[in-house]
Amino acid sequence: MYKSFRVKNFRCFKDLQINDLGRVNLIAGKNNTGKTALMEAMLSLSCPLAPNVLLDLLKSRGLTDSEKNRRDVWQQIFYGLDTTSQINLSGIEREDCGRGRRLRIYEFASMESNAQHFANYVQRAKEVGYFQDGYIDTRGASLLVYEFSYVESEAEADYVYLASKPELPFFAKEYADKRYVFFPAEARRNPQDRADTFSALERQGGLPKLISYLNVFEPGLSDMRLQSLSGNLTIWGRVYSHQVPLRLMGTGLNKFADIVMALMIEQPQVIFIDEIENGIHHSAQCKVWKAIGQLARELDIQVFATTHSYEMTEAAHEAFSEGNRLDQFRFHRLDRHPETGDIEAVTYNKSGIEAAMTTNWEIRG
Repeated sequence: MYKSFRVKNFRCFKDLQINDLGRVNLIAGKNNTGKTALMEAMLSLSCPLAPNVLLDLLKSRGLTDSEKNRRDVWQQIFYGLDTTSQINLSGIEREDCGRGRRLRIYEFASMESNAQHFANYVQRAKEVGYFQDGYIDTRGASLLVYEFSYVESEAEADYVYLASKPELPFFAKEYADKRYVFFPAEARRNPQDRADTFSALERQGGLPKLISYLNVFEPGLSDMRLQSLSGNLTIWGRVYSHQVPLRLMGTGLNKFADIVMALMIEQPQVIFIDEIENGIHHSAQCKVWKAIGQLARELDIQVFATTHSYEMTEAAHEAFSEGNRLDQFRFHRLDRHPETGDIEAVTYNKSGIEAAMTTNWEIRG
């Protein structure tokens, strides 16, 4: 569980330090202040040495990697599109005396300009069987190459990623990987993944608990089953006396169902939810936060979510105030410096949140 996080030269962040992270963290700010980008940076550190994660994030924003635009796409992860700067992501763990995780990403412009360094990696890869002799021709080529270097406590791992030839394997040492789940603002989970997760939940006897959480949105929901619809497995629910596909029960209920199922079955160490208020009526927001907080405590999960909604922030404060659990909740606001344009973070702890809610401060930015 992260205690603090720092991001340098990643997307819109030149150098951002965010401290005093809690079990549940809500991130707000004006448009284009990096709310989603901050979660993407944390996600990249939570799943280091995985270039496909970065490519998937870019794809979710409409940037698809191809042979023709590969350099243009990869430039997007660097601050100011400057690939000569190194991306540095680092996090300090809360639990055991400041154990840290660090990830560095930088570009080799070509094998010609970094010939010896690249040759060393190719040789190491051959030694462990990743490349066979003659499998890759390094003579005079100009490939787009990135190095990922990762450190966790005393363990180190690194590899070269051949961005201009992604079909080739890469060389990497063993490394520890945090389990994570990321929910984009609009996208729903893959139907097959959702069906698999639901089946696992049913086998473990977790359906009654899932239904009790979903009753926040649909009080008449009494049963859920997987059924075949045109050859595809689909989750159906009994609402009063009718069978209804879950996907027709509204955006808010579907989004919350995916979150709850992911928490109960996948039990990630960290979960990211972009624009958490989407589709959730204000009358259900407090109950949603209570459910997320309960599951996060029971399963020892850290939560990061973004919002534009003052009502959602107020609901989170109300939910965590009950049972005197406000110390587990943090509110972080991202602002741009009026002169430099650099993004800064302001964190509200228990006393700051209570003061803001009591006096109706505008804390969203």
